[in-house]
Order: sequence, then C-alpha cells, then structure tokens
Amino acid sequence: MSDIEAKIRAKARELWLAEGQPEGRADQHWLEAEAIVRAEAEAEAKPKAPRKPRAPAAKKEPAKKEAAEAKAPAAKKAAAKKEPAKKEPAKKPSLKVVSG
Repeated sequence: MSDIEAKIRAKARELWLAEGQPEGRADQHWLEAEAIVRAEAEAEAKPKAPRKPRAPAAKKEPAKKEAAEAKAPAAKKAAAKKEPAKKEPAKKPSLKVVSG
C-alpha cells in the first residue's frame, strides 16, 4: 500500500467515524477523503511565492486632533506649575529720628 493510499484510507475512516459509522457509504467516504488528501498534498508541494519587500512607511504628520492632544498634557502641566502671583508686603515708610 502506498503512502498516499494509507492517508486516504485513514481520512476515509475519520469521515466514516465522524458521520456515526453509517453502512453503504464507503465509496463516498473514499472519494471525499481522496479529494481532501490530494488537495493537501498539492498545497504542501506548491512553493510559496517570495514575499515582496515592504516599501518604507511614509511619515505621517499627526492629525490636528492628535497634535492638540499631544500638546494638551504639556499645557496642563505648565498651568499646574504656575503659581499665583504673590503680593509683596507694602514697605513701611522709614521714620528717621532726627535728634536735634
């Protein structure tokens, strides 16, 4: 028995078991198994086409919304660091004591 015939036989048995072991369908199971095994063999034998090299991705400028979102956290941080202006206490006029 050839290797391909053994694979077909095993696949036909698998199909037969999956259908609940019906009687009188051996020919249908065999033909279906044969088609499946041959298709798998062709797929394995078919050489894969070489991959095409990818073109380098063009740099995209961020969309306006993305740019605004990117700047927003920095703006919030800057605003958070900003402290309210402190009022300097008013200078009292100096009183010089003149002795005299």
